[in-house]
Amino acid sequence: MKETTLKLEDLEIHRLAELTPTMTKAQFDALVASIQEHGQEVPIVTYRGRVIDGRHRVKAMRELKMVTIKAISEDSQMSETDLKIKILDVYENRRHQTPTQKAIMAYRMYAEAKANGEKVSQGYVAERMGTVVKQLGRASTLHKLAGDEIIELLFQGKKLNTGTILQPNNTDSLASLILFFKNKVDNLIDNSEKTTINEDFTDEEIELSNTIIHELTSIHSKRMLTRINTMLYHSIKHSIK
Repeated sequence: MKETTLKLEDLEIHRLAELTPTMTKAQFDALVASIQEHGQEVPIVTYRGRVIDGRHRVKAMRELKMVTIKAISEDSQMSETDLKIKILDVYENRRHQTPTQKAIMAYRMYAEAKANGEKVSQGYVAERMGTVVKQLGRASTLHKLAGDEIIELLFQGKKLNTGTILQPNNTDSLASLILFFKNKVDNLIDNSEKTTINEDFTDEEIELSNTIIHELTSIHSKRMLTRINTMLYHSIKHSIK
């Protein structure tokens, strides 16, 4: 691939660039400092005129008021699935990814390929992303239980506390988090059925709250239940006239 020079003001970021995690503030500040001191050392990569690798370099150089940026162009005839794999398998290898991040990237890639009707196996995607099918499946299960926000936090390298404030247990283990969220769902259902809240609710209010919880379980595959707590009862109590 031949290196060329592009104007920063003309560049657009391709949605495929979002396949990789966002830099932390400390990482980005270090990148800005490095470019300011040494200049741009690694060209960005474009695909059909848009940036697929190097969005942080683009942002950093814009902040430094630079006008041009070095770039190479990827084969525009490459299929999107192959391109995604190359982004994560080749370009992304410059950064260290945790097993959980790799599993989430593989899960997202497979889910999108399947939604687009592309013929690609879980095993193929998992192998290319440096993970295994079991981990890909765990990422899928956790997504159904906990939703987009939790998956995105893990994708960005964050950990969740599955312990208490006094005894924290910060982890990004998919297996541990699946067990944690399953227990939250089961406990919520048990508590709703036992109606252990110390409030003087009518039979109508209790029946309505239990119905809502069971409907959410059916419709949303339990993932919304992880965000519901005893405040649901207070909301229902105030909503019934």
